[in-house]
Amino acid sequence: MNDELVAVLERLVVGSVAITARAIAAADAELTFMQWRVLLVVGERAEGQAVGEIAARIGAHASPASRVVSRLKRRGLVSTAKTDLDKRVVCVRLTESGRGLRTCVLEQRGRDLADVLQIVSMSPAESEALARLAQAFEPFA
Repeated sequence: MNDELVAVLERLVVGSVAITARAIAAADAELTFMQWRVLLVVGERAEGQAVGEIAARIGAHASPASRVVSRLKRRGLVSTAKTDLDKRVVCVRLTESGRGLRTCVLEQRGRDLADVLQIVSMSPAESEALARLAQAFEPFA
């Protein structure tokens, strides 16, 4: 493994997390990173996500994921309901406030990422390599 390349990826990861943290702070959201991940995952589908799916995506067991969902629900950012097909499954959806907050953070983060890209000019081949790298990260998102 190329240690230098791993170090570069580590800087990208640290920078990405910092950009996300800044965007959350700019939205005056007072969210933990785990709460943000839940909002991000739940907002990917209008029909919402089952708690088990959320847990798998955030790398947690169902019980801790349920606690995060409960905190977000108390804050009015998500709603929960049992599914029609299986009453044991709880589906989580963003509320209007949750959608607004998610959009606000994503827009700020997008602006910050665009600023980063303006600093660097990339050739088409470099852009292609970056796209392949992003695709490699998909299983972890």
